[in-house]
Amino acid sequence: MRFSSGRPRRVALEMTPLIDVVLMLVIFFMLTTTFVLSPGIEVDLPQGHTSQEPRERDVIITMTRQGIIYYQDAQVSLETLRATLQRAHNRQPELRVVIKADTLVPHGRVVSVMDIAKYLGIDRLAVATAPPEQAN
Repeated sequence: MRFSSGRPRRVALEMTPLIDVVLMLVIFFMLTTTFVLSPGIEVDLPQGHTSQEPRERDVIITMTRQGIIYYQDAQVSLETLRATLQRAHNRQPELRVVIKADTLVPHGRVVSVMDIAKYLGIDRLAVATAPPEQAN
């Protein structure tokens, strides 16, 4: 028969498995995180309180203060934009167009892009805004 020695056993917490699990979680989250990269086109967006991040399948039309129009980072004219949007709408009928217009772009120019989209039957239009700056 075995008797206990009367001394309490020392319990040790193994750190190696704990570190392994933490590192695996860090690697998992790094690999599964989706990074939203803003295109390299500089625009000064107007501020809005209800701004949302564009989804990956959204079509982004950027309008710079110089009057240049970009369709997904490719420079286009209004005529080319019409044909390009038509092809995109044929491929994806539930297409959403996000217009990122600089604050200095004339209102009429933005409306002309919106008219092209509406004429083609694209009903889901959004105007991109920047979140309001936090007051310190």
